[in-house]
Amino acid sequence: MNEILASAVDLSAKTQVTVDSASPPLVGGLTGAGCEFITRNRGLRVPVAPFLQLQHGVWAWLGYREEWDYERPVRNIRRFSFRTVGLTIHFGLRNSLFKPQMFRGEWAGWAKWGGKDYGFQAADAGHPHWQFDALDSLPDESFPERAAELRELLSVENDGNLDVKEFSPQLTVPEIRAVVTAQKLSRIHFASAAAWWKPKPHDDHAHGPISEADIENWVRHTLHYLRRELQRLQAG
Repeated sequence: MNEILASAVDLSAKTQVTVDSASPPLVGGLTGAGCEFITRNRGLRVPVAPFLQLQHGVWAWLGYREEWDYERPVRNIRRFSFRTVGLTIHFGLRNSLFKPQMFRGEWAGWAKWGGKDYGFQAADAGHPHWQFDALDSLPDESFPERAAELRELLSVENDGNLDVKEFSPQLTVPEIRAVVTAQKLSRIHFASAAAWWKPKPHDDHAHGPISEADIENWVRHTLHYLRRELQRLQAG
């Protein structure tokens, strides 16, 4: 994985994957002389590596995280089982603390998620999947409070029925923007490997890796795809 990530990011990053094994699960993340620290939307402070320069000095920055569970040793051999791997894209300038979280590509496997039984994370969500964070990352500070007021207004004016009534109540464009921006789009898992056009049982949208090579291939090809798509933002 070190080679895959180091070859994908800017050469100045000099990245490698280090593992925190202080307590389960084991967590792997990026380190490197050219990395910069950011605070993720969920509050974790993590390093990100410069991935691709866009326009006007803005860079796409890459965050990386993988998790592994301890398994019961066999003949004193320590064993681990895969939990999840994720690639997160941030936008921001070099040497700036503000690098808002834009979107993530994640692959959670068949593991124990807060219970005794094995299963996929987030119930019937797609795995692997994309999650989009920009709405959560970039709202005006007054939007959440204002959006709550507007939702209450809509509820009262519609007698508790939130179905939209034509021209009532009258909302301005900024007010509508506040309501829309307050939506938690990052909670939605957009499946990226769903073969819904195939007949059962091959039409599932939740898949887990069966080998380490699967994980490495997913990371490698996802990084290649991200670079190709982000290059569209380099054009004027």
